Amino acid sequence: VCGWAFSFWVQTAANEMNDTAYLTVEEVAKRFGVNVTTVYRLVQQGRLPAFKIGNQWRFSEIRLREWVADRERVG
Repeated sequence: VCGWAFSFWVQTAANEMNDTAYLTVEEVAKRFGVNVTTVYRLVQQGRLPAFKIGNQWRFSEIRLREWVADRERVG
């Protein structure tokens, strides 16, 4: 990756982190009105966008909104 592209990527990632709220499994479960077990299952099945920091899952509020919008369009 060339220098300017990497710099752009780093700046974009930094801006997104500043503008994005990251939620825990418990917070996602509460917002969707489901059990935390359901959230874990959806993540493990690759059906819910998430990433791990250490041994804890985190969810980008922006990505979750996009995920919901995609599902609303489908059905």
